[in-house]
Amino acid sequence: MKETIIINATNIGRTLDGIGIYGLDLLRELATMETDLRFIIYVNRSCAEHLVGLAFPRNCVVRWVSGAVSPDHRFKGHLLRLLFANYLALRHRGYVIFSTSQLEAVQFSSRQIVMIHDLIPLLFKKWHKKQYYYYKYYLGHVLRSARMVVTPSQHTKGLIVKSYGVPAERIRVIHRYGVGVGEVLESATSCVEKEKFILYIGRIVQMKNVIGVLRAFAQIKDKVDHKLVIAGSGREHILREFDAGSLSKFHLEPDRVEFKGYIPDKEMQSLFSRASLLVFPSFYEGFGLPPLQAMAHGCPVVVSNTASLPEVCGDAAQYVDPTDICSIAEGMYKVLTDSTLRQSLMERGFE
Repeated sequence: MKETIIINATNIGRTLDGIGIYGLDLLRELATMETDLRFIIYVNRSCAEHLVGLAFPRNCVVRWVSGAVSPDHRFKGHLLRLLFANYLALRHRGYVIFSTSQLEAVQFSSRQIVMIHDLIPLLFKKWHKKQYYYYKYYLGHVLRSARMVVTPSQHTKGLIVKSYGVPAERIRVIHRYGVGVGEVLESATSCVEKEKFILYIGRIVQMKNVIGVLRAFAQIKDKVDHKLVIAGSGREHILREFDAGSLSKFHLEPDRVEFKGYIPDKEMQSLFSRASLLVFPSFYEGFGLPPLQAMAHGCPVVVSNTASLPEVCGDAAQYVDPTDICSIAEGMYKVLTDSTLRQSLMERGFE
């Protein structure tokens, strides 16, 4: 009898964040695999549009569940997804269960593999008061009994060992491969002509340091002709801090900053290709996918010198201190004005 693996991919929603992209990439790869393993894949109906045209082989069974367990519903969706994950563990006792993010970790399975993307709520309680206790108590209990833990960076592996006491030999580091093959340019010089805008792509949350991006841009706006484009979704009370009417407190004019909100994949690729640079001064990342996506489109990147980002970006980024506005401003200005550095970053990023 074939070994059966249960994959809980209910964290893929209609709106894709980094974890959702990871889950979707995983399913796309499974659709191309030749293996004797049998997979039962659970997805919620909110993500149906992302699976259009994806043909799974006979060894993959896809089971659809209610869209109520989608991350699109934020805390309610996360809670329902956790309850559903534990239901799956009870229903499929004896099978290997792969939980594709830490928010689907289950306590009723001795054969569980858990993907831990990051431990941000544990490290930054003030911004994640609802999730902190889940990470502090529930997740630690689950990970100590899990058969295997998968994580995308050595940095996050070290944190898991330190925070939960999970033996290092039960943690497997599997880096994100970055972007789909279809997105990658033929060479670093095949990109479209750059336009005069600086790009930020990511969720609009405190952790991503979007306020730092605005303040840093304000320091260089009179020295460059570029505008700032911010793309990403976030909670309403945070978004209000960054609407056009609030730009005056950052000493910025509305015509120099464009807020795009959530954008579909094709528009995101277009922005990466046309942007003069990507700025990504996040306070913390468990991996950090946008810089790699930018590199694949010939876009130089300015990123934080903290957490996993140096591990992910290597020598192909201009590093800045995310806690220092002047450092972020100087990093952007240097890349915009130093053509030799910019070309070098593009070439190393592509490699």
